[in-house]
Amino acid sequence: MKKLSVLLLVLSVFLLSMLAPALAENEIRQGSMYVKTDNGKALRFRAKPSTSAEVLTELPYGTKVYVTSWDGTWARVTYNSAKGYVVQKYLVIARPEPYEVVVAQRAEAAAEKEKEKEEKAAELERMKELAAANNKLDHSKVKTISAYDVTVRVGVVDLTVNLYNKPDLTSKVLETYEDGERLVVYATNKDWAQVYNGRTDNLGYMLLTDLEADIVEDELLDDD
Repeated sequence: MKKLSVLLLVLSVFLLSMLAPALAENEIRQGSMYVKTDNGKALRFRAKPSTSAEVLTELPYGTKVYVTSWDGTWARVTYNSAKGYVVQKYLVIARPEPYEVVVAQRAEAAAEKEKEKEEKAAELERMKELAAANNKLDHSKVKTISAYDVTVRVGVVDLTVNLYNKPDLTSKVLETYEDGERLVVYATNKDWAQVYNGRTDNLGYMLLTDLEADIVEDELLDDD
């Protein structure tokens, strides 16, 4: 008997959990709602739930109606004491923004989407150009040389230059330098230099074209 009671209790809880969403939905679908068509036009208020039924009037966008019941795709509503039917998908609980605002929001969303599309296309093109430039560079192993000091020299077009974790333009960027950063070169090949930044304790690779060798004191003395 005790087991049967427990079973009935579990079954009751299950049924209530299944019915709760439906009850909540019915609560939401009764009461005041507003007309919100996709194109901002008026909604036909019909005598019966059928597209061939008599049109009693047209409800402008944003019109407030009172929903009494739902019948499939139709809602039975009251408007100015008249009772009739409208297509339920064009009713919303919250008062909609003026249609002009909706149009502006759609235009803004479309512009943002187009901007993202253009940015992705530009990034893809940049990556293609980067890959093409990278393929022309020397990717052989850099060879150790006598260390010497260099200064970063940023070109006219770029505002900064990158320090890579490998002698490869598509590798991870460790740091970004502005013009005048002081580094030490430890190894080179035709296009790349392995450099060390004592200020940040970073060791990586930069293009030789972005570096300018410092003039040593002996050379300065010889010039005198």
